[in-house]
Amino acid sequence: MLDLERRAARSHLWNFCKQVGVAPVLATIYWNAKLALHLWSATVTVGGHTVKFAADTRTEYQRATSLVGERAVVESLLADVKESDVVYDIGANIGTHTCFVGKSLRSGMVIAFEPMPTNAVRLRHNLSANLPADRWRVAKLALSNENGSGTLAVESQNYGEGKHSLSADGELEIDVSRGETLVDEKTYPAPDILKIDVEGAELRVLEGFGERLSDVRIVYVELHHELSKEYGTSTEEIEAYLRDHGFDIERLSERSDAYHIRAIRSQG
Repeated sequence: MLDLERRAARSHLWNFCKQVGVAPVLATIYWNAKLALHLWSATVTVGGHTVKFAADTRTEYQRATSLVGERAVVESLLADVKESDVVYDIGANIGTHTCFVGKSLRSGMVIAFEPMPTNAVRLRHNLSANLPADRWRVAKLALSNENGSGTLAVESQNYGEGKHSLSADGELEIDVSRGETLVDEKTYPAPDILKIDVEGAELRVLEGFGERLSDVRIVYVELHHELSKEYGTSTEEIEAYLRDHGFDIERLSERSDAYHIRAIRSQG
């Protein structure tokens, strides 16, 4: 199907359609037909686990099927998850990592933190469609190094858009909590694994776990070169923080603006 789309995009007929202005209409018809054929969903298999994600638009379908270029990260994460683990997916979006993690669990649980309301709705739908109810929770709040409230800067209300972040002048008011507080108050069980994708606020999330970070076995983090500066830190400082707290670090993937690391507790 993808090869067909590429050939169509290069064809003389398609170029003519673009010249006369009907290409957008034809593209919309094509994608509506394709999504309807797939029952408005996208099925993805990673590490022997198959997950079906809701998909109402071309963008949502493409984000789900491509895993936004993070398939290798998901594969590595699944290889680390034990059946009894408690996993915190911090910045869960619509659940592309959460659903796969949940498929790997038996007695464990995945807690998905997603403060963006539209994403939280889709996240809950995807989890309920793929996992038993006792294997997951959705927390509609942001994790940071303080408790209280904050505001979220939102670039888009569309499902799956990940470009939202804590901001002093954001337009959406949200609840904010330290991870340590949630564990100490027994709101959620203590995590064995953290997956963090919070658009530059990674150090604040890690600081918020306080002494509880010492109980964490593995941390997956997407680090952002420029966005971290907006929070008064750097990717180097975040890596140093993890090393200072007993983790060894390896890089999994790299883009021009960001990269993923896997931090595993040192055995020494």
